[in-house]
Amino acid sequence: MHKSIFLLRASFCNAVLLTIVCSVPLFGQTGFSSVASLNPTMQPAAYYYTAKPGEITITVNLWGQILRPGRYEVVSTASLVELISFAGGPQQYANMDEVRVVRIEKVDDKEVVKEYIVDMENIKSPDPFLLRPGDTVIIKPTAWSAIRDAFSVVTTAAVITSAVASVMYYSKH
Repeated sequence: MHKSIFLLRASFCNAVLLTIVCSVPLFGQTGFSSVASLNPTMQPAAYYYTAKPGEITITVNLWGQILRPGRYEVVSTASLVELISFAGGPQQYANMDEVRVVRIEKVDDKEVVKEYIVDMENIKSPDPFLLRPGDTVIIKPTAWSAIRDAFSVVTTAAVITSAVASVMYYSKH
């Protein structure tokens, strides 16, 4: 009887560890290759050059819910739509209604950080939002993504609680 309880506890510990490792979402994901190997939808950040030889280029950053986030060197006339296209497009839960563009501008000989919110769902053609050197484009996840992640954590907690209750029940009987 004691041997079967030990085996049950050992398999329980392995199951809990496997459950925690496999189903808890990673918070603070940064795009490093180790994170990318754990979450295939995350790609490591990189530097991309998209201009043709001889074209004047600018450097911009693209962060967030995008297929290939990173630093991009694009032609100086590149638009926001073109940048997102170069990056492979948005991920499934990208909030394209509120794409943030952070830009440093000079106002009265002072550098001021300005933030623009662009609704990519209702953008007019041609894209009126041209990029400037040093722009940082941030595409956040939708609210549904946060709900989905929270549900995943609650589900994992329920599985662990159920497993602990089962072990406690069978250890008494």
